[in-house]
Amino acid sequence: MTDPIKIGCSAVLSGHEEIHGRAIVQSVSLAVDQANMKGVIKGGLELEVGDDRDDRVAAAEIARRYIHDERILAVVGPMNSNAVFAATPLYQMADMVHISPAASNPELTSMGYSTFFRVVGHDEFQGTRAAEFAVSYLKKNRIGIIHDGSPFGKPLSEIFMRRIESLGAKIVAFQKIQRGQRDFSGVANEMLASQPDLIFFGVIEEEGLLLAPQRRSAGVFSVFFGTDGLKSSRYLETPLSAVKGPYFSNASTDLDVKTSAHAFKNAFVDRYGPTYSVYSAEAYDAANVIIHAMAGAEQLTRQAVLARVAKTEKFPGITGQITFDSSGDRMRPEIGFYELMPGQTIFLGFDRDILGEKSLTSMDGGNDS
Repeated sequence: MTDPIKIGCSAVLSGHEEIHGRAIVQSVSLAVDQANMKGVIKGGLELEVGDDRDDRVAAAEIARRYIHDERILAVVGPMNSNAVFAATPLYQMADMVHISPAASNPELTSMGYSTFFRVVGHDEFQGTRAAEFAVSYLKKNRIGIIHDGSPFGKPLSEIFMRRIESLGAKIVAFQKIQRGQRDFSGVANEMLASQPDLIFFGVIEEEGLLLAPQRRSAGVFSVFFGTDGLKSSRYLETPLSAVKGPYFSNASTDLDVKTSAHAFKNAFVDRYGPTYSVYSAEAYDAANVIIHAMAGAEQLTRQAVLARVAKTEKFPGITGQITFDSSGDRMRPEIGFYELMPGQTIFLGFDRDILGEKSLTSMDGGNDS
């Protein structure tokens, strides 16, 4: 009997991002089980899971473990850019394709690695469209920016800043906080003195939950604008009087909005309950791109699977059609915009509907809604 081949999954399964990592693993597991039920791969598939803790050392250790297991032919993950930076050079040496559902740092696909792909749009796209939303849709022209210096927050905020300035609006503050910081009184007071009419927050959920009420205490009532790191039910539990707006952009797929993802959402909830998270759909699509490549490969080897993934074109994912460019980026990703209201999240529309395609040049590609 042929031993089942494996797909690896590297995600954050401890700490404050565990909820997102757990949902990613569950989504990949669902894709693997569905493929096994259909007999897609002779001998079946197994899933190998590792907790990279969004830590470079841990991510590298998982990569080495996966590389040394000859039955693992491909990997979903790592989840975050920080971990990808450490793991990708190792996967490259082993010709092991790895598709991240969430890592969005633009540098990841500019370093010449042929084994890294992602189904989420990179920050050049989200940062640009977020800036256009702030100026063109919200009509703001005095912008403050707060970022956490991370491989996610810093480049995203810098991209946002450059586009803001190119649109003729003014950056009145650009502040850095630390991951894990609890006291934002100094940041809030400095922001108050700058008198922004909008504050862009390039960080993840944890700091956003703390900053909002502290900002109000300091008397800052500017419109609050974040990214998908703030797309969380926990944020709705904060006093909405603490923020004005707030708005956020979202590079991940909203399972309540995207009709092509409804069947996945129902299957996920039936199995796990309503525990899906921001990149659940992207993880499911990443796994299915790999499974599709395995099914079409001439041989079940790492090199053959890599070659098939690299040729992915108009794959019918639940997040939309997936085509990778020569760098491993997804062509024409999609950004959603939202407003948080008391007890609910209001979907305002996708970037192409709100902003049109005018600013999109090199970012154009083959993703359909």
